[in-house]
Amino acid sequence: MRQFVRILAFIAAVALIAYGMIQPIEQDARWLLALWLAAPLLLAAVRMSLPPQPRGISRSIQNLGLLVALGFVLLSLQLLRQQFVRADDIANNIHVDEQTGQTTSNVRQVIQSLRVRRGKMLDRTGLPLVDTEIVDNTYAVRRYPLAQQFDPAAFGNIVGFFSDRFGPSALEATYDTYLNGERDSYNRLRDTLLGKPQVGDDLHLTLDARLQAAAASLLADRGTGSVVVLDPKTGAVLAMASNPGFDPRPLAFNPAADRAAENQRIQSYWGQLNSDGAGQPLLNRPTQSRYAPGSTFKTVTAVSALENTREGQPDDIRCFNQLETEAGAPPVVNAVADLYTLTGDPSNLEHVYAYSCNVAFAQYALRLGPDRLAKTAADFDIFEPRYAPETYGGFTDLPTVPSMLYKDAGFLNRKAALADTGFGQGQLQTTPLQMAMVAAAIGNDGWMMQPYLVEKITRPDGSVVVARGPRAIRRAVSGDIAAQMRKNMRAGVEYGFGKAAQQVSPSVALVGGKSGTAEHGAGTVPHAWFIAIAPVDQPRYAVAVMVENGRDGAGVGARLAGDVLKAAFDLEGQ
Repeated sequence: MRQFVRILAFIAAVALIAYGMIQPIEQDARWLLALWLAAPLLLAAVRMSLPPQPRGISRSIQNLGLLVALGFVLLSLQLLRQQFVRADDIANNIHVDEQTGQTTSNVRQVIQSLRVRRGKMLDRTGLPLVDTEIVDNTYAVRRYPLAQQFDPAAFGNIVGFFSDRFGPSALEATYDTYLNGERDSYNRLRDTLLGKPQVGDDLHLTLDARLQAAAASLLADRGTGSVVVLDPKTGAVLAMASNPGFDPRPLAFNPAADRAAENQRIQSYWGQLNSDGAGQPLLNRPTQSRYAPGSTFKTVTAVSALENTREGQPDDIRCFNQLETEAGAPPVVNAVADLYTLTGDPSNLEHVYAYSCNVAFAQYALRLGPDRLAKTAADFDIFEPRYAPETYGGFTDLPTVPSMLYKDAGFLNRKAALADTGFGQGQLQTTPLQMAMVAAAIGNDGWMMQPYLVEKITRPDGSVVVARGPRAIRRAVSGDIAAQMRKNMRAGVEYGFGKAAQQVSPSVALVGGKSGTAEHGAGTVPHAWFIAIAPVDQPRYAVAVMVENGRDGAGVGARLAGDVLKAAFDLEGQ
């Protein structure tokens, strides 16, 4: 029996250590827990392997020796994991603060790469956005040719920065091993042997620099927020603006200049970016910020009602002035009094969607129940907490947080909470990118495509290392329902509350869309949202805009989305 227990303890200890070793570095807590759980098992296994000692000094010395030996074993296992098993992961790890967007990385890796000629970044037309210049015939300095035509701050959230003090961010971080040439081990070894400088690969982006600059400028006129423009058919990111932005140029270290002066200059600029009044410019709001989506989420609720017609009864609805949901809960009310005079009474899905009737969508949610609504939301990658990933895998080019249907377990089991969620409030938290993907899926006959920014990666000689193209995540909704939703979105712009989105001439493209005015706390100014597709019959663009504290989705949001679409169509002819 003693032999069996000893073997079992040893096997369990080894299993725990092996489990801990394979955990990613982000899960160090699991590794440490596994290590400490394995310690007493190891101690028991070793002690049962030794001959018993009588009470007295001999047993005390044996116990002390076992404890010291165990300490050395635990320390050795920790060093084994850090110095060998996870050495590369730790060396290349880049942590992004979700609150500020600030990155923390291994600066030694960056300092070593000052001699590396990092690859270029080019937009979809081949326009160089980021390049590298060699100074003093030795050191590489990141340069930004985009500044010759555009405001670099409009691109900082996309291209990121590369700093010897603060590491890389955004695309500079995600594709670091391509940009610095480490992925091409053969050419790197050859260049080292021949004494040639190491040259990285080039990134060819889906981004249209002109549209990116236009979107950033239009957003800056409205305030803090986001603009996302996708190609619904492919998922290509055509523009992704975040305001406030930052200029990456002052973070580039110039080794040819005085080192102390350079460090002081960079530190001063870094302090400005992270100051309380700066507005978190390092945060890429389209992918790293979550907000209540307001009435734009009615698009998801409407899809669920159309998918579950027996329960949802989409065209048997009334737009009351208010709706009682449960005892003690505030009634659901509409943003406009006597809204039924516009929707009709009784009404149908198209009219209550176009005029954004909160009470109607609260009723839809109550009819559907939590499970059906949650399933439809999950089809659009808006997750329940138990299924939510730590980072959103649908878009991997930039750090992206998952969108959440609610926060607290069991939240949707309350009628008031379910009703609020149906019209875009409750505990809903979505990224602007995710709502752009919802609009894009409707525009693409229900197929939700994986967004991507990097179309291909090429070596300095032009040969292709990586080529990317359209890739479907899933069919989020049937083609027939998607067609019905495009009709509903068109109604929202044609005669509903989204008329301001029709900034492009109707002879060029008819716009479809949905406004959202999202409450986010008592006494605060609501956020202004708008999602749009155009041309509504065969969409080439899907847009999501979000202006923090913008007050009115039907005004500020719709006009901004319309202006962005107009810029996109105007650029087609250039």
